[in-house]
Amino acid sequence: MISPRSAAADRDAAGGLEGRLELTPGAQQAVDAGEVSDGVVYFLPKAGAPAPKPGRFSVVTRSKGFSPAVLVVPVGSTVAFPNADTILHNVYSRSPTNGFDFGFYGPGQNRQQVFTRPGLVLVNCSVHQAMRANVLVLATPYFARPGRDGRFRIPDVPDGAGTLVFWHPRGAPISVAVDAPAKVPAQRIVATKPPLSTDRHEGHDR
Repeated sequence: MISPRSAAADRDAAGGLEGRLELTPGAQQAVDAGEVSDGVVYFLPKAGAPAPKPGRFSVVTRSKGFSPAVLVVPVGSTVAFPNADTILHNVYSRSPTNGFDFGFYGPGQNRQQVFTRPGLVLVNCSVHQAMRANVLVLATPYFARPGRDGRFRIPDVPDGAGTLVFWHPRGAPISVAVDAPAKVPAQRIVATKPPLSTDRHEGHDR
C-alpha cells in the first residue's frame, strides 16, 4: 500500500521534477551498485494527466530469463514476448488489472499483450518458476527512470499540486505530495525482495 507523505520542495526545477531515489538493503538482502536504476518515478497531477501515447515494446525470453526484467509502458501499449530460447515457455500473469496466459510456445515464436489498465503486472513462466519480470503500466506521461546514481528528472510537467510516486521492484513504493516544479528531497526504498534479474534497461520501443 502506498502511504502519502508530504515533502518540502524547492520550486526551482525549471518546469520539471527532479531528485534522487535511494535503494538500501533490507534484512538478508544485498543491493548491487546501479540497481536503483531498475526503479521508476512518476507524477500524478491533482488536476489530472493527459492520456499518454501508447507504444510497442518487447520483453524477450532468453536464457531462461526475461530481458528486460523491468519495463515501464504507457497504458494502452502493446508488449511482445518473443521466445529467443531453444525451449518452450508459457508466459503468464495473474495480475488482477492485466492478467493473461499465452500457453506454451516454442523457439522463434511470439506472443503479445495489450495492457489496457494501469497497474503493476507481475510476469512469470509456468515452465521455469525462477523467471520473473515486472511491467509497470502508467496512465501518466510524466515518468522517468533514475540513473545508476539514483538521480532523475521528469521534464515538462504541469505546474501545480500532485503526487510523485517512487517505485522499485524490490521494495514498497513511496508517495510524496509535491507542487511542481520542484526539487524533491531524496527518497529511500528498502529492498525487502530478491532481485528479479541482472538485466539493466534492455527493453526497447520497437
